[in-house]
Amino acid sequence: MKNGVEQNWHATACILCSINCGIEIEFDGRQFKRIRGDKNHPVSEGYLCQKAARLNYYQHHASRVKQPMRRKADGSFETIDWDTAISEIAEKLTHLRDTYGGHSIAYYGGGGQGNHLPGAYASAFRAALKTPYIYNSLAQEKTGDFWVNGKLFGRQTCHVTEGIEHADYAILLGTNPWQSHGFPQARQVLKQIAKDPNRTLVVVDPRRTRTAEMADIHIPVKPGSDAFLLMALLGVIVQEGLADTDFLEKHTNGHEALFEILKSVSITDYAERAGVDVALVEKVARGLAAAERGCTRHDLGLEQSLHSTLNCYLEKLLFLITGNFGKEGCNNLHTQFVALIGHSKEPEDGGVRTRVTGMKEISKLFPPNILPAEIDTDHPERVRAVFVDSANPMQTAADTQAYRKAFAKLDLLVVVDVAMSETAALADYILPASTQFEKAEATFFTLSFPTNYFHFRDAIIEREGDTLPEPEIYQRLVSAMGLLPKRFPLLETAAKMQRRYPKLDLFPKALGITLALRPQWKNYAAAILYKTLGKVLPEGKQSAAVLWATARFYANRYTKQVRRAGYSGKKHMLGEALFDNIITAGTAVPLSTHTYEEVWELVRHKDGKIHLEIAELFAEMKALQSESTPLTEAFPLILAAGERRSYNANQIYRDPDWRRNDKEGALRIHPADGEKAGLSDGILARCESKTGAIEVRVQFDESMLPGYVSLPHGYGQQYPDAENPDTILQNGPSINLLTTGDHCDPIAKTPYHKFVPVRVQAI
Repeated sequence: MKNGVEQNWHATACILCSINCGIEIEFDGRQFKRIRGDKNHPVSEGYLCQKAARLNYYQHHASRVKQPMRRKADGSFETIDWDTAISEIAEKLTHLRDTYGGHSIAYYGGGGQGNHLPGAYASAFRAALKTPYIYNSLAQEKTGDFWVNGKLFGRQTCHVTEGIEHADYAILLGTNPWQSHGFPQARQVLKQIAKDPNRTLVVVDPRRTRTAEMADIHIPVKPGSDAFLLMALLGVIVQEGLADTDFLEKHTNGHEALFEILKSVSITDYAERAGVDVALVEKVARGLAAAERGCTRHDLGLEQSLHSTLNCYLEKLLFLITGNFGKEGCNNLHTQFVALIGHSKEPEDGGVRTRVTGMKEISKLFPPNILPAEIDTDHPERVRAVFVDSANPMQTAADTQAYRKAFAKLDLLVVVDVAMSETAALADYILPASTQFEKAEATFFTLSFPTNYFHFRDAIIEREGDTLPEPEIYQRLVSAMGLLPKRFPLLETAAKMQRRYPKLDLFPKALGITLALRPQWKNYAAAILYKTLGKVLPEGKQSAAVLWATARFYANRYTKQVRRAGYSGKKHMLGEALFDNIITAGTAVPLSTHTYEEVWELVRHKDGKIHLEIAELFAEMKALQSESTPLTEAFPLILAAGERRSYNANQIYRDPDWRRNDKEGALRIHPADGEKAGLSDGILARCESKTGAIEVRVQFDESMLPGYVSLPHGYGQQYPDAENPDTILQNGPSINLLTTGDHCDPIAKTPYHKFVPVRVQAI
């Protein structure tokens, strides 16, 4: 036994969603023979879904990239060595930076659901590029929510979690946790709520999903009308005097102005526009207001539909005006061990805007929707190079055709990935990364409250081919750009002493002196830690160097909460104890334990209150009443592009054989709509938007709301035919051939993927 695991089983974590459940893998050579849930994992406790059981298809597939590659003049690729790749890329990037400025280079990605350590080291690389531009999936999904959090709680880094496992009244909006999870042991929690007559589950979704089938109340909201439903719910609470005024007076400001708007809402009219019976709206509003422990949870169904930023605000108002915040079973803020996002100022306060489209930065991120326009232009300050890490925007970002056209205009495209993705196929250089099981790795989705956890994972299989972990790639690039020396002898010695005699605290002092003497190195601190402290960490754990600094900072900021989690030590030794546990435990470890009263310490406004008045959203709320329907006769159906299903998982699985069903990613449509369009169940059809058209397999599904169709995400990849490797096949629909970059939220530019007007015709 080792760390409570049998010797032939290796403990790690799933990498498919933000929860990162603990798993154990049994090997047969290099193949994942069996995968099971890790019962010793303190968060997932052995929980496992069907997608995680197929992870061998991620590790082993025909599209794996195993050597650095460079595009030749004829468009084909040739293999090159790492020194050549690094030196040439560094030279080209340095030239672009010095000739056109750092804003001529964009960085896209920086890790996935389970590999966030690369992003920590990419900070030094981006500093070397002097680029302000970071594009990633969070900015395609969540920045509207982050922006709202900043207005409400004081910083865009404030993030809301939900205590669904303890709630007696839970509302799920635009989310299907039976498939998407989103909170620990999601299916178990849903079953528990369904069995308990004293608890109520409400699901708001146009489709009768598996989660909706388990609900006490299913609200089949009309696609795109979430804002009307939410306004109606809030209107009932305010107009019937159900708001928690004591809570609002004590903990918020601006509720009077908010109530003036909500008092004028025509509940019957708004319910009708949402396609929902007004009696059902009243029942849910009263149920949440009366609950001792109520909470809400939303996801992409709300964040990528019409009024997406407003939707995120209105959803939060549901738990705030009913006082369901700062208590067990309610919504709460939580700490973040390593920040995935930052806080951005508004442009009028000095915040960054892009040079071409003028889009403002939110949470230090920029939305992928605007990137093609930032490239495909004659503007003198356009983006000329893109560096992509662990992302595939050619498939996942809105408007694939616009991306193809824009990327063809780049001076340089570099892709770091484990596979020959559709984006990598267009690159000038491809740098092969080690898989998430071939290197030490971690997720920064530390989303739990009151006890928060972090899982640092060891490599469990040898690296295949000539691949490197991303932290090593980044430090090599920074060094090749001439910004750091090859070695730091004094810091290396101090690092050895730090690990041997941590009480002396020599390394922080030496590092502080070094950066004081060389202030130009401060932005490259992550690379310096990797090259010094990383060298003296246990074998294979070099990339944990940044976590040492993070653990010390976290322990200093949340000292009493870290002690509650079981750690001891004075001053810096508390952080050292936390770090040592992280890198040696082999599983998730507790970081801190807060009390519910301490939630208010996480609110970042100077007055310690939640600020409810947001001028931009107040204006949008008032304008709702006069809004007209966006549907046309030419495109009478609404497509939800990116549905979560049993066998789809972003772009991480490229071999379609991993799917046990729905191998073609069928278009789901209500039988009445199908028959009206002259379709038959199972036939091939053409799904067309104003942007493009794709071929789809039709599946009649009575759980769909009439007028509403859906296609899954995670399809459309190119892969070689097993019997004839020279033949390239496509795995299901490429949904972003149907989407556009300008069909998006006005504040965050979040694409309206859940509201794409289309028509479907038989082929």
